[in-house]
Amino acid sequence: MKKKCKKLILSILTVSFLLVKMQDKVNAVNIATMGLDPSLMTTYLAEDESKNTEIASVINYFINNYINPSMSDFEKEIQIIKYLVETVSYDTEELDNDSHYINDSYKAYGALVNHKAVCSGYAKAFDLLAKNCGLSTIVVTGEAINSSNQNGPHAWNQIYLDNEWYNVDVTFEDPITNVELSTGQLFNNYINRTDSEFMINHIRENGNVCTATKYGKDTVAYYLNTGVVDLNANVDSVRKMYESQIALHSMNNNETELKSTIDKLLLLGANHDDNSNFILSGNDLEVTTYILTHLAMGESVITVVTGPNTQGKLSVDTGHWMQDYITIPGKINMQRVFSSDGEFDTRILIFKFG
Repeated sequence: MKKKCKKLILSILTVSFLLVKMQDKVNAVNIATMGLDPSLMTTYLAEDESKNTEIASVINYFINNYINPSMSDFEKEIQIIKYLVETVSYDTEELDNDSHYINDSYKAYGALVNHKAVCSGYAKAFDLLAKNCGLSTIVVTGEAINSSNQNGPHAWNQIYLDNEWYNVDVTFEDPITNVELSTGQLFNNYINRTDSEFMINHIRENGNVCTATKYGKDTVAYYLNTGVVDLNANVDSVRKMYESQIALHSMNNNETELKSTIDKLLLLGANHDDNSNFILSGNDLEVTTYILTHLAMGESVITVVTGPNTQGKLSVDTGHWMQDYITIPGKINMQRVFSSDGEFDTRILIFKFG
């Protein structure tokens, strides 16, 4: 009698376990396919069902650990971008072989499970995570000019926030395109941008017209730096705060904090709201005059933003610039930090007086 009871209990437990596993699998498939056109399944996910179960597991993990119900759509979007930038590496090797559009790196599986993808994988992973977080997004395709100034096929996303569409390119947000930024640090040059802003290096073949700026660069920058969503934020006040911190860290020879604060300023964008430090032409005399004028005003951290492709072309980039132009008596050193995102070239000049 005891043996029969024991077998019955074991049978019940076994059936219960199998039902739970089956339910897990059903939930996983539902989560992985939610919001997707069935015709896109093979390009988004994987032909192997076990791989799709892995994708679902990652999506569940992301939602449980990074998303909470109180978040706005904008905050969810930023969490998705940060997660992908922090966990995915661009698959440069895939571009050199003949398996285009077949390899997992072209699918969401490559980005979410293998943590390696090309632009198509980044875009599909963003779309999949976003849809499972209740966001309205699409994948768009076209061409783009990469960091090597080469034009080629490209994929990115558009997101619908407060009844308006925005462009998002998670691939270009990855720090692999900018060695000045720390791993995991966002560019904030390809999040929620307009078509006119993207036209600098993106040619879109499909998708929606994007003209909205409400959740654009300044809103993103302020949120990334403060954790506060403020659609009317005074971003310049945060820039000036970081500049004063850079000066203090430089004076105290605190290299760790100095590097961290520089990264934050680059993330925020060094271009002043009034464009006073933006010299589009990259005119050498104009740049030098701007620097010397602000140096004479007692500033020790001076930011200059020019159009792209000016690195090494201005006199301030040379080692003898100080001895040619600085006439302030006493010992003075200058540290240069250069960053380019393809749209702007930014120089942060840090002067230290001895």
